[in-house]
Amino acid sequence: MLIGEVILFGLLVSSSVQWVYYVYEGFRLTKLTALAHKWNCDRLQRLKVSFERLQNIEKRSDDQRTEFYKVYESLLDFPVTRRPDGSMVREAERATRLGNIIAVYELYPKTRYGVDSVLYWFHLLNLAPDNVRQDFSDQVSFAESLVLTSFSGALVAVLQALVLIGFGIRIWFHAPVVVTLWIGPLASLFLLGFGVVVWFLFYMFAMSAHRDAGKIFESGVDVAMPKFVLWLAQVQAPLEGIAAERLSKLTDYLKKPESG
Repeated sequence: MLIGEVILFGLLVSSSVQWVYYVYEGFRLTKLTALAHKWNCDRLQRLKVSFERLQNIEKRSDDQRTEFYKVYESLLDFPVTRRPDGSMVREAERATRLGNIIAVYELYPKTRYGVDSVLYWFHLLNLAPDNVRQDFSDQVSFAESLVLTSFSGALVAVLQALVLIGFGIRIWFHAPVVVTLWIGPLASLFLLGFGVVVWFLFYMFAMSAHRDAGKIFESGVDVAMPKFVLWLAQVQAPLEGIAAERLSKLTDYLKKPESG
């Protein structure tokens, strides 16, 4: 029965990877990540203030230089958005820190080149070099396994918290026994702590893995963009209005380094 439960539990978690990501990025069960969103907005604001303060120092000490690089690396965890006036600004686009790290590279084609990354995601990947595409696929698979492990730890912690509540009700209110468990409160408390540790550690590992995946994807987009522009110009479907205008701007943008 234990082996069967483990297999069933693993299949349920692995088959709901998309839903798990929606939760971890703040799209589902938004009340669970509401505080995280506020914390990330405040953190981003503090980072901006620190970055501006350190940037205005002409001669930085070694400690200030180290702090400057740390602040800059932390800012890279937040995606860039383009304002109507054309200026670029970093924002906490999603509720969680992991969600913002994913948003950094998911929105990269849009913020960097004005290309809809959702619509042309697989086009850009298919035009990227084979080694980049394979590296990205491997890294994303590894990151997904870390996210699922973290989520499994969270489920274990929630389950054991409910078990502890049941023990408390039984002791404090002398309620009748509904289900007899093979573990006691101490073992349940240990499993609760174990689940929390697994959730937190693998969440941190998943953020690092998605950072690496983002770097691979962004490099692939940069390399694939000239081919993408050529394909977009030669595609059979007629380009009209905004699509044609964006193609013209994108082509001009990619020619700038050559003319400069």
